[in-house]
Parts: sequence; structure tokens; C-alpha cells
Amino acid sequence: MSRGCEHAVEYVYHYIDHEITWSRRARIRWHLKRCDACCGAFDFEAKLKAVIRERGKDQPPPELFDRLRALIEQESARDDGQ
Repeated sequence: MSRGCEHAVEYVYHYIDHEITWSRRARIRWHLKRCDACCGAFDFEAKLKAVIRERGKDQPPPELFDRLRALIEQESARDDGQ
């Protein structure tokens, strides 16, 4: 992995979220134009983040919380019995 690739990978999420300086974005953008591997990785991460953001809006079913609560109580009772 080249130094440019290491730099690009280090800032992948900051780049996607526009949380880095203009000059750093420009350097990464320059690298991405020349490196197919990093460009593909960045595209994948951007799509993954979009899917997570979209699907993360759904609320878990109430049954999940009931089941988790029961498991926690079970575990707590077992620890108290030891």
C-alpha cells in the first residue's frame, strides 16, 4: 500500500462526511482519481454508509426489547445465585 493509499484510507469517513479541510480533501480527491483500488473502496464505504443511514431509521420491534430485558434479568438472577 502506497503512502497515498494509507493517507486516503485513514480519512475515508472524514472525507465522505466532509469533515476535513479543503486542502486534505483536494489531496484525497487527487489520489482517488489515480487509484482505482482506493476509489472502489471509497465508493463501497459511501454506499454502505448511505444504506446504514437509511435503514437505521427503522425502530426495532418492541418484542426485541422485551426479550433483551428477560435475558438481562435471567443473567442477573444467575449472577445473584452464585
